[in-house]
Amino acid sequence: MRNHLIDTANRARRSAHLGLALLGVTLAAGSPVSTALAQGYYDGETITLIMGLDASAGGTTVGRLLAKHLELNLEGNPNVVVRNMPGASMMSAHIFVLLKAPRDGTTLYYGPRSSLGELLEFPGHSFKYNQFTVLGGVQLAPLVTYVRKDMLDGGIQTPADVLRAEGLIFGGISAEHGRMIASTLGLDLIGTDYHFVGGYPGSGKIRAAVLSGEVNMATDAAHAYLNEVVPMFEQQDLNAPLFSLPLLNADGELVKSPLVPDIPTIDELYESVHGSAPSGTNWDAIRTMIEIDQTMQHVFLGPPRMDPRAIEEFRAVIGPTLATGAFREEAVRILSYVPDHVDAERATAILDATADVTPEVQAYIEAQIARNNGY
Repeated sequence: MRNHLIDTANRARRSAHLGLALLGVTLAAGSPVSTALAQGYYDGETITLIMGLDASAGGTTVGRLLAKHLELNLEGNPNVVVRNMPGASMMSAHIFVLLKAPRDGTTLYYGPRSSLGELLEFPGHSFKYNQFTVLGGVQLAPLVTYVRKDMLDGGIQTPADVLRAEGLIFGGISAEHGRMIASTLGLDLIGTDYHFVGGYPGSGKIRAAVLSGEVNMATDAAHAYLNEVVPMFEQQDLNAPLFSLPLLNADGELVKSPLVPDIPTIDELYESVHGSAPSGTNWDAIRTMIEIDQTMQHVFLGPPRMDPRAIEEFRAVIGPTLATGAFREEAVRILSYVPDHVDAERATAILDATADVTPEVQAYIEAQIARNNGY
């Protein structure tokens, strides 16, 4: 019914425009007819962004910010709202959009994805991401792994000093979480003596555990590291950053994030310690985690066979929205950085890359999870 009404309205507008043109009438800017012609597919609608996170999660903050500015930039200025649907490790939200969302583009998924769920066929992950309509994605801040400075006599003064520390305890979420896998693979790559303790419900709890000495190293998103870890730990002279994960750019090159220019990337740290560039299965697994899990951490997904008009309009607005001065200013104020846009073509390629992971690398990642679960 909705599509029929839109088609009827569009035909009426086209007829009105043609009739005026035949009469030699010039459409005045701001006239009712010219205003109607400028209205978009989503005019008068409400778009609901389903998020598999709870309302207090940092990712929800990003989602709400995007919703506000998409609302301002979509033609017709539709309402854009966030609906949190936590549960089953985001699977409830994914399945809802995949199976129950209307195809008119008014109900979309936005937020994190589980590339490892698809790769390793975690319980409850009964789909592949290429079953959705891929609309685009968002690149968030990369990871920074840090340690308490007092884990060595005299303090950890340089990242390489961590190799002289013994019995380090890395505090994390679950062993299956992509952040935990990528970061501990990095620690293994340089040869750190540590063991993993999981089960913390979120980054805030992990920071508190590091500060109290319950654990003594962890990982965090770069903006959270700068805004939360650095002020908290430097007050007690405890902050010692180790490495960041590099970003994968559109050309497939690993580059350092401008957010943390003074912290070595894991490959830079490896080369400074070992005198050569990293290689081997461990490094291949890290590159794989960067490509399939840490590039485009958030994604916009529509239901299968979504209306082509909605696809076109929504895909076209994401990048320009993130590039507006208003969004950038508010992102810096709220997030302390500006997330980057990932267009639909590249987003699709990133999602499809999960199917190209080699059996050797997949087995290595599975062994890393088993090892971290075994501590």
